[in-house]
Amino acid sequence: MKKRILAAMLTAVAVSMAACGSSDSGSTSTTTAALATEAAAEADAEEPEAVEAGETTAASVEDASSAENYLEGKRITLLLKSYTHMFWVESANEATMLAEQYGCDLEILAPTVANSNEEQIELLENSLVNPPDLYIIVPADSSGIAPAIEEINSEGIPIINVNTQITGEGAEYDSFVSCNQYDLGYTTVSAGIEKLGEEGNAVIIFGKPGAETYVQRGQGAEAAFAEHEGWTVLDNQVANGDRNEAMTVMSTLLTKYDNIDMVYAEDGEMALGAAEALKQAGKEGEIKIIAQNSSSEICDAIKSGSIYMTYDDAAWAQTELGFAVANLVLGGQEVEDTYYSEIYLVDSDNVAEYAQRYE
Repeated sequence: MKKRILAAMLTAVAVSMAACGSSDSGSTSTTTAALATEAAAEADAEEPEAVEAGETTAASVEDASSAENYLEGKRITLLLKSYTHMFWVESANEATMLAEQYGCDLEILAPTVANSNEEQIELLENSLVNPPDLYIIVPADSSGIAPAIEEINSEGIPIINVNTQITGEGAEYDSFVSCNQYDLGYTTVSAGIEKLGEEGNAVIIFGKPGAETYVQRGQGAEAAFAEHEGWTVLDNQVANGDRNEAMTVMSTLLTKYDNIDMVYAEDGEMALGAAEALKQAGKEGEIKIIAQNSSSEICDAIKSGSIYMTYDDAAWAQTELGFAVANLVLGGQEVEDTYYSEIYLVDSDNVAEYAQRYE
C-alpha cells in the first residue's frame, strides 16, 4: 500500500461513468459517452444533492475514472460483514447489478453470524483454493482479519478494502474506499443540534465495540456534542448494530431518564429498534432520533415521524466506488490510497424524493 494519503470523493454519477465504458465500438460494454449521458439524466431526475464530508480534499473525477472496462471477464470476490443488516443487503444488491454492467463474475461471501471475524477468515482461506482476480473486502474486525489478508498478499492478488479500514500490521491492500466515518458522526450530530436548538439532553446508542466505523463515528459525534455546551449526553449504551438489542437498550434508557430530547443511533438498524421502543412507550416523534444509513424502511420511518433524520453513508455509493477503483487496479493504473464517497442528508424535506433511490 502506498504511503500517500489523498482522499478522493466521487459522486454516484462519476462512478457510473467509470463503470463499463470501452473504446471498442464492437464491444458488448456500454460506451463511456452513452453511460455519461444516461447517468447525468438519471442524476437530474432522481438523486438529491450530496453533502460533502467535512473539509476533506478531493481528487478530480477525471483522475479516478477510466474509459476502459478492465473488469470484463474477471472474477471478483466480495466479502461483507453479514447478509442480514440492511446496509450489506443493499451493498450486495448493488454489487450484483454492477457485476452485470461490467461483465465480470462475482462471488459474494458473508459470515452466517454477523460480524464474525473467525468466519470471515475461514471464508477467505477457502476462497483461495480457486482464487479470484481481485478481492473487495469489508472486514468485521479491522486488525483481526490480518492473517487472511496476509495469505492473499502472499498470492499477489489485489485487494480493495471497503467501508471499514484494515489496520492489521503486515496486511496490505491496494486502496481503501469508504465515506469519512468521523465526519459522518460529526455532521449528523451537528445537523441534529442545528435543527433542534442549542440546548437539550441526548443519549447515544453505539454500535459494535472495536469496529472501526463505529469508533470513528462515535469520535465525530463526541466532538460535535463538545462544541455545544447546552447539550448534555446522559448515557452511551452499546447495541452491536442490532435492531432488537437497540430496542431493549432504548426501553431501559426510557426507564432511567425522563428528560431525553435526542437519540443518536450509529446506524439505521439501531435507529429502527429505538423507534419501536419509543412507539411502545407512547413517545413516538416526541423524542427525536437521528441516525446513519438509509433504506426503504428508514425512509418510511422518516415519513411517519418515528425517525427525525438520517445521514446516508450510501452502501450503493461505496460499492460503486469500490468497483470503479477495482477497475483501475486490474487495468494496471495508479490509484490513491484512500477514496471517500459522499453522504446524503435525508429528512422530512427530501425523503419522498430520496426514497426513490431505494424503491
